[in-house]
Amino acid sequence: MKKGLLLISYPFSDSFVIFNGKRSRNLSFYALLFVLMLSSNVKAQGSFITLPGLSGEDGAFLGPYSNVPRRFQMLIAHAPISLMTNKYISSISFRLQDSHTNSWPISDTTFGSYEIYLSKGVTPPNMQMNFAANITGNQTMVKSGSLTIPAGSVPGGNSSNPYAYTFIFDTPYLYTGGNLVIEIRHTGSNSSTSVPSKAIYTNSTAYGTYLSACWELNTGITVANFSYIKINAVESLGVKSVTIDNGTSVYPNPVKDILYVKSPEEIDEFHVFDLAGRKVFSQKNSSKLSQLNVSSLSKGNYILQLIHKDGNSTSTKFIKD
Repeated sequence: MKKGLLLISYPFSDSFVIFNGKRSRNLSFYALLFVLMLSSNVKAQGSFITLPGLSGEDGAFLGPYSNVPRRFQMLIAHAPISLMTNKYISSISFRLQDSHTNSWPISDTTFGSYEIYLSKGVTPPNMQMNFAANITGNQTMVKSGSLTIPAGSVPGGNSSNPYAYTFIFDTPYLYTGGNLVIEIRHTGSNSSTSVPSKAIYTNSTAYGTYLSACWELNTGITVANFSYIKINAVESLGVKSVTIDNGTSVYPNPVKDILYVKSPEEIDEFHVFDLAGRKVFSQKNSSKLSQLNVSSLSKGNYILQLIHKDGNSTSTKFIKD
């Protein structure tokens, strides 16, 4: 009989907890609670949780890296991700099947549109074959636009770091607890082949109790294998809300040294995140002409978060030249 493995890790504190127990629904529940209690006092600026936490299953799902259009939902109960309550989910990662040992893609591959949405939802056992019915409250788009995956950036499934490629959100999502729904919609890549993400089967121990998934086919919506996923989060920034765009612009973009910010709201402070979700720069705004010196940042893409006087925030992207 296979055994269940739950892994919760905190990269900044070098702490981790592994619980290996018998594969049964009842024991998995108590084991999960036990691990969560052990981990509740571990503090870190950033954290990640890897789901579903089962070893030995190497199922497949042609979803995240498909070369044809896909729309699918992943439903996650509160218990496995409760440690992320009141933190900002900043990115997610998938991995290839263990049996898919070659890195992907062979050459740079582009999706014309790749959208990721997060929201609260129904419990996994109550998943409906209706996307809208699985969502409770508002659905937030956290990533949009075209997406290019550089050649070889998705490691083979047998890699020591199979989650190396990360889908960075345009705006971190404040997870306040409850069941979580991750919905992905993309137009398919220009790659000649699709590669499978590693997944657990629909008859797996955790499936239906803590996790479930569905996807859209030409004939309608049906159940899907649940892809292994790494969810990355950063500490709560203490703001009331986050919006993707509110008429905010930054210039010049790309920028070498001084970045100017134009916003319809009065800005109190700035925070800059790299594409791994780490905060790399913070500054209070003491001038009517909003600006920040980013000359010390390395070249690359960043997310600028603006905290307004009223406690709300706006995020936008910029490029450091």
